[in-house]
Amino acid sequence: MKFLLTILLGAILGSAGTFYYIYENHADAGEQAQMRNVITTYAPFLSEYVNP
Repeated sequence: MKFLLTILLGAILGSAGTFYYIYENHADAGEQAQMRNVITTYAPFLSEYVNP
């Protein structure tokens, strides 16, 4: 069970890291705004951290 939780945590952190890397290094301003909008649509409690 511990192994599965470790794999799940790694997948979540890896996905978040990949999303952030793309956001910072490969997205223009319009794409960044769209990505912020998607995050705040599905997890509205993050809006205070995500929106500038």
